[in-house]
Amino acid sequence: MATRKTTSSKSPKKSPKKTDGKKVTRSIGKSKTTPSSLPKSKKPTPTPRKRKTTKKQPFKVMNSRKKELFPWIETFPYFLQDLTENKKCWFTCEEHAEKYVDRYNCKYKLYKYTGTYIKEPVV
Repeated sequence: MATRKTTSSKSPKKSPKKTDGKKVTRSIGKSKTTPSSLPKSKKPTPTPRKRKTTKKQPFKVMNSRKKELFPWIETFPYFLQDLTENKKCWFTCEEHAEKYVDRYNCKYKLYKYTGTYIKEPVV
């Protein structure tokens, strides 16, 4: 059986030494000191406080009998006027209009048709 050579041709690297003959150490990463072992001035800062949540404003719906604002009265009885971008929107229910206002964070006027409408007979 043949014997293997276990040593390499390269010589091992020597670690750098200080002038007094001690080995030079380099720190890599975080120190392993615990917060209680730190001096009082070096203790970690407390965690930041949570933001205060603002209370949600009640959703305002105004009644309207103007037929010109509601071209599709049967399917879309809610008319929303977006005042920030000057848009007109129609919705099937109040929840959909509220979702739109929450998503786009806009100033609005919301109207619900309260007048009576007569369904035209199909001929």
